Amino acid sequence: MKFNAGRTDATKSAPVSLTELATRPGEVTVSDLWAVLSPEERRRGLALSLGEDRDVRRTLVTLLRKTPRYRSFRPTAFSSWSAEQFADALKAPGLLTPDVMQAALIALHVQDRAGMLAAFLDAVGIPHRDGLITDSVESLPVTDAQLAGAADDLAARFPREQVTLYFLTLLVLDPALWGGLASWLTRHA
Repeated sequence: MKFNAGRTDATKSAPVSLTELATRPGEVTVSDLWAVLSPEERRRGLALSLGEDRDVRRTLVTLLRKTPRYRSFRPTAFSSWSAEQFADALKAPGLLTPDVMQAALIALHVQDRAGMLAAFLDAVGIPHRDGLITDSVESLPVTDAQLAGAADDLAARFPREQVTLYFLTLLVLDPALWGGLASWLTRHA
């Protein structure tokens, strides 16, 4: 899956809100989405995505040891850290790679917002298990009008900021499949 990982134009300024991102959905990157999350959302997404995976933890230790605050720490000092401690240390923008940010965004949605994901995927006819897509999807089984109707319904049932973040995340992860959401986002920004 190809995703829009980072900026290609260094002259663009950092986004200030999800609403601003929704006005230009085709330009949004994983880094943009990460930057507009609250520190608590970043912390929660990271904590949910970390789990007990040793490879992920090694990568995070390497990232942390590149920062001035943790440069003098020995790698073994991190061995007893919980996922929450790593998340607290890494939640500031600019410390993570796009892959880590993407994993945290996905975890935040799948684990904390499964009801919203399931409602939307049901409405557009995509097989899923608790909001997690179970099969490869090459194209949406709905028209653009039906997609817009499902988006309207979701926005009426769930907090607007969560819906906007979810739709922007879908667009960043798979713009070819979810491109129909771009016009909905710009109309509702």
